[in-house]
Amino acid sequence: SFTFGQRGSQPGFFNHPLDLTLNNTEDLLFITDCDNNRVQMFTAGGQFVRIFENFADVPLKLQGPVGIYYTADDHLLISYFNTVCVLVFEEDGSFVSAIEGTQQGKNRFRGPCGVVMLSSGQIVISDPNSSKLIVF
Repeated sequence: SFTFGQRGSQPGFFNHPLDLTLNNTEDLLFITDCDNNRVQMFTAGGQFVRIFENFADVPLKLQGPVGIYYTADDHLLISYFNTVCVLVFEEDGSFVSAIEGTQQGKNRFRGPCGVVMLSSGQIVISDPNSSKLIVF
């Protein structure tokens, strides 16, 4: 048993770590660090690797990453509660696509938190602000 990280904004430190996921080989851990507005990558043994933040190629100002899920096809799904979107990234942090919650109709969401991908490829998002789950 061991612990790693502590409160702060330096690399490897946290300010409200909310969710985590392992990559498919289970050697890298990705953690949403909500109030530092970033995702941090560690080895499964707790060694800091790098930070994901300030994505230049993302067409939105990101704020508050909360949920994270590593897919079978090696993508990261990251939900941003305050930005009202779920973004898809490559493991290296390259932006792939966005699911914005501002669209009209039944698929509108207002505060995505949990996010997973089903074996069918559908993405499920929990939205506590709308009291529903949305499947894309």
